[in-house]
Parts: sequence; structure tokens; C-alpha cells
Amino acid sequence: MFDPNLVFSVILAATIAQAADPSVKLTVYYESLCGDSLNFITTQLTPNWQHFGEDLDISFKPFGKADFMETGSSWNFTCQHGPEECVGNKVQACVLNQVPEPEEYVPMINCLMDSRGAENAAADCLADLDISTTTAEEVNECANSDEGSNLLHEYGIETKNLDPKLYFVPWILFNDVFDNDSWQAGLDDLREVLCNKFLAGSSKC
Repeated sequence: MFDPNLVFSVILAATIAQAADPSVKLTVYYESLCGDSLNFITTQLTPNWQHFGEDLDISFKPFGKADFMETGSSWNFTCQHGPEECVGNKVQACVLNQVPEPEEYVPMINCLMDSRGAENAAADCLADLDISTTTAEEVNECANSDEGSNLLHEYGIETKNLDPKLYFVPWILFNDVFDNDSWQAGLDDLREVLCNKFLAGSSKC
């Protein structure tokens, strides 16, 4: 028996599927006290995330050009911008572990970067952004423990296994692939790269 409502539903579903905006995954390898990382995250990445919303799947990897050495059951780190950066990287690793939703962790990382390593940055950012998923005490407890070291070590392993290898931060993958032209251009005008290459046809371009 012919059901016009069923036909309409199928057509409507197909129309919605066709109209859906494209999406892209961005993986950002960076350092907590790196000026270029700060500039990219606060002036390019976060504004575009605010514009494109869930069409941008952002993954943060706070390690960069750091290194690690095993010490007993934990890890010691050396970072490009000194010990304070290692602490900042651990804090951000702990935040990313404790705050799973991008609606919270993207503005949280943006705030932490913009704080430039301020001592109470985690507490201030959590309060300013009204994030209750975790607390400053939980973040700091993680950052000052083997848990934070292990989380940062995991980012370190992933960073060191990049192919091609990272030689500058921020280092950006688009859909899990490093494209030199997209990376270089995206540092200065991420919107143009996204709309021309990865989100072409998006209603937000």
C-alpha cells in the first residue's frame, strides 16, 4: 500500500543528509608557554571553533618539543621553555583527562594558554568559565602526581611517533594527516584553509 507520509519522510531525511555541513578533525601539538602556540590557539583555533561549532573536532596534545626520561616508576620531563612549561603541560594534560566535552575543554585550554602560566590559572579559568566538571584541586593533585606524569608521557610518546616528525609548534594535523601547505597557511588564516580545503560547501563559509 502506498504511504505518502513514508515517501515524504525518506525525501526529507535525504534532504537533511545532503544539507549537513562537512566536518574536519584538527589535532594540535603544542606547548603551554610557546608564543606561537598561544597565538594560534587564541587567535585562530578558538575563534574558528566558536564559528564552526561541532563541525570542528579538536584534539589537543600538550607536549611539543619536550623530552622525558624514566625515573623509577614515573617520568622526568625537560621542556623547551623550562620547568614551568612542563608544569603547564601537565596541568593541561590533566584538564583534558578530566574535562571530556569540547564545549568545556576548548575554552578551558584557550583560557589556560591566555593566562601565560599564571600560578592560579586553572582555578581562575574554571571559575571564569563556570566549569564544574572538575575542580582546581583535582587538576593540581593530578598535575603534581604520577598520574599527571603518565598522562604527559602518553602525549610525549604520541608526539615523538609523528610521521613526519614535529619540528615546530604548533604542529597541526587535518583529519589525522599532516599537510605542509595547510599547516603553514592555517597558522595565519585557519578560516581560509578550512573553507577552501576541508569545509568547502559549508553554510558557515
